[in-house]
Parts: sequence; structure tokens; C-alpha cells
Amino acid sequence: MDTSMASPEEELTHQQRQAFHAIELVLQWEGRLNTSHLMKLLAITRQSSSRLINDYKARYPEHLTYNASLKCYEPTEQSRPTLFSAGLENYINLMADRFCDYGSDAVGESTVLRMVSGHHSPSSLIVRPIIQAIRHQLRLDVAYASITSPDFEERIICPHTLINDGHRWHVRAWCEKNQDYRDFVLTRIRNVFDAEGKSLHGREHDQGWNTWVTFSIEPDPRLDAARRRIVAMDYGMTVDVSGNLTREYSVRAALLIYWLQQLRVDRYRERPEAQQIILTSQSRTDLEPWLR
Repeated sequence: MDTSMASPEEELTHQQRQAFHAIELVLQWEGRLNTSHLMKLLAITRQSSSRLINDYKARYPEHLTYNASLKCYEPTEQSRPTLFSAGLENYINLMADRFCDYGSDAVGESTVLRMVSGHHSPSSLIVRPIIQAIRHQLRLDVAYASITSPDFEERIICPHTLINDGHRWHVRAWCEKNQDYRDFVLTRIRNVFDAEGKSLHGREHDQGWNTWVTFSIEPDPRLDAARRRIVAMDYGMTVDVSGNLTREYSVRAALLIYWLQQLRVDRYRERPEAQQIILTSQSRTDLEPWLR
């Protein structure tokens, strides 16, 4: 057996690796792919984008099919990630970074361990129409359940942003039932039905999203001075004008509760070693209207 033969991954050029990953992420989470996607994500010409899509199609013809009426490629039932993970977080990172560098110098799994949340990942069949609705400002009919309303019921939502709170994926959307902007947990959406026309409630009308609030944390004063200094180092705290060790955060009001949960200052713990940090007294007062 000839063990010197290169693997399929090794046969790819660096540009092909970037492009193939982008292709698989877009197919998985948007359900539609055209040359414009790669042009924007990889900052390449239309000719190069077309060539790279053809390269992928030649290698994995069973993974995509061309929809002539929509003038785009769509995933087939056989479509699946080939060389890379096509998780939702990777898709979001790709959209945020414009393109991802998958060079060979990346730190390997043997030296870095990233703990992954145990929460179930949302289905791409649910996420795809939501992404399309966000891009085209559409109203969506969804079947949704929550802790307060555990029976699935249809709701019309107008989504504008996907959110990861560190544990679960949400979509920020106008809810026609509650006449307010709410966060909907993606894994609690059982079905997405047809779009219900254009939305009149976009991100620009979401007061909680467009309002920024500021708060500060400090070491738990129940800790002794040495331990407070250690905690301050953990969070990059500096001495404020009052001579106290603090760190200030400025966040969207709509995301405030997620930040407090991440920092573990959303509730008070009995042991200072478990608490470690708290909101400053002024911050507790300032944030009260947003936490009702």
C-alpha cells in the first residue's frame, strides 16, 4: 500500500480550502449559494469565485444542485461537511470576519482545549429561513414553545439578529403576539412556515437593541485585599477615580442579562470565593430599570 499518497485535504490549495469551507457553511446555513458569496467572503473576483465553485462541484457533485429559477446552488439531501466543521458558530464567525484563515500554523487540539456548551445545536432547517428573513426583512410564521408557554403555538416574528449568549442561540425579533422585541431560543422553534411578507419592524426600531448601558464590576468586598487583587487581575480591573479596583462594560440593553449571567453577577452567592465579583452599588441602581 502506498502511504505517500496525499489525502484529499492535502491536495487542496490554500484558497480552495478557504473557499470550500465557505461554500459548505453557506450551503448548510443559508441553503443558497452563488458567486457573490465567495466574492464578498474571500474578496475575490467573480471569475475566481465561479472557478472555485466549479472546483467544489467537480470534487463533490452530489452535495449541491443548481436552481435555474433562483440562479443559485442549493444543498442536496446528500450534502454534508467534508473537510471542516459546518457548525453554526463557524458560520457566524465567517460572516463576522469576512473570511477565515485555515493555514497549517494553527495551534492544534493537543495544546488548546475549548469547552463546548452541552446545549443542543439548532437545526439548519430552522436557521436557514431565519437567516433569509433577516437578510430580506421578512415576517416569519414559526411554531414556538417557552417555559411560560410550553405548548407549541404559531407566532409571527420579524427577526433581525442572531445571538449566541455563550450557551444557546437566540434570534432577536419583533413578536406580533406580544407587540414587543423579544429573544427566541432557536432550539425551541419546532417549525418555520412560509414567510408572511415584508417586515415593518427592523433593527432600527428596537429600543433595547439600540440602547447602550454601562455598568462596572468590582472584587467581592468580603474577600481580603490579596484575593481582591488576584480577582482584579483575572478581569483586567484598574483603579478608578475613587481608588477602587473596577472594570467598566458598555453593552446593548437587550443583551444585558446575558452579560450578567456570563460574569455570574446575576445573583448573589453565599461564599465570597464562589462570588468573586459583584456589580458596584451604583451599577445595581443604574441597571434596575432594565432588569424588571
